[in-house]
Amino acid sequence: MRTLLSILVGIVGGFVLGIALSSFIGVFTYMMFDQPFGIKFLPYFTALFCAILIPMWEQRRIKQKSGD
Repeated sequence: MRTLLSILVGIVGGFVLGIALSSFIGVFTYMMFDQPFGIKFLPYFTALFCAILIPMWEQRRIKQKSGD
């Protein structure tokens, strides 16, 4: 159950992070090059990345707590 919750948090958090990062990249490149650039599907990529990474961090944290 804990793993499922961390996966869901990773998906939602990664998607929000991807939207924010995509907006930042668009604004920054518009100021630099007068044309917005971006990475297509960035929110989906970051959601997938975070859905994998967050449970791994959670497992490592649990292991370290049980080892102390």
